[in-house]
Amino acid sequence: MRYVLAIAVVALASACAPAALPAPVAPPPPAVVAAPVAPLAAPPSTQSIVQNSHDVLAAMDRGDVPAVAAALAPDYFHFAGDYTDRDHELHEVEAVRTRGPKAPHTGTRTWSHERVSVRAHDAIFVGEALEHVTGNESHGGYNFDGWYTLAWSRDGDDWKLVYLGWRQGASGGERAVWDEIYRNSIGFNHEPNRLLIDSVAHARPGTALDVAMGQGRNALYLASKGWRVTGVDISDEGIAAARTSAAQRKLALEAIDVDVDKYDFGTNKWDLVTMIYATDNAAWMEKIKRSLRKGGLFVFEYFAQDLSTGDDGGVPPGKIAKIFADGFDIVRDEVVDDVPDWAVDRAKLVRFVARKK
Repeated sequence: MRYVLAIAVVALASACAPAALPAPVAPPPPAVVAAPVAPLAAPPSTQSIVQNSHDVLAAMDRGDVPAVAAALAPDYFHFAGDYTDRDHELHEVEAVRTRGPKAPHTGTRTWSHERVSVRAHDAIFVGEALEHVTGNESHGGYNFDGWYTLAWSRDGDDWKLVYLGWRQGASGGERAVWDEIYRNSIGFNHEPNRLLIDSVAHARPGTALDVAMGQGRNALYLASKGWRVTGVDISDEGIAAARTSAAQRKLALEAIDVDVDKYDFGTNKWDLVTMIYATDNAAWMEKIKRSLRKGGLFVFEYFAQDLSTGDDGGVPPGKIAKIFADGFDIVRDEVVDDVPDWAVDRAKLVRFVARKK
């Protein structure tokens, strides 16, 4: 009985005990209110992209470093046969500024066939430009036709240039460039080179090779003086012009359309070889040395390196004399300030003549 009563008391106590309180619930976090997002500025107009594209190229032409630097994105690159990054582009623009307005540069562009695509974050400009390169007005300058592609990207409310591309109007690389020069027939002296005239004035005519003959001004002069001349060049237009002039003047000329790198100069074959404004290609000169007969002449004229202009191109001092140091007598080796046959109105020039022993 006592046992049953104890159970009853426990049961009653349990029934009368207050219920357990639930665990407290943490209050909800305050609602996060997103900051208002400013709408993107409206995409630029087609005309503003056209104008921006024209302006940045004009700034490059005149050597305006601050304007170009402000327009280029940090990851900008330029492709026109090779890649150029932002730092190199600004270095080139600075070089234009340093050389001054008389140095070769694009003076005018006449635009056509312009197209623009504009989206929220990027824009692309494509246009064809007929360019006139100044700094060579004594020979008429140069005209080039080419296509530009400029890609712009949004940078906040501003737009930056991320890519600049250029290609020749006619496909074909280096050959197309020279074809256009000879087709236009301006930008170079049409008369024979003065150094060549002086060098052969008292030479007995024999076999002659004109390397990178162009339209044939020097080869035709030699032919008119009784030389048996072969001229080689990569330009179809140059070769055609030389052949036409030879026929009109009733002169014998073998004109070969060939990449000079692939041409066989021969051995002990020529009494005269010329490289007149045909670069300072050392590999060609090594082949020329073997190809000359004993007593044969090598006549060379090209731009000298002139670091004062900010341009490290041209022939470094002593380069040609070093190549012809063995087996040749150096007849003439000088650097002069004169009017060149090509490219600019005045420049430092290397004039070099050597005779094979």
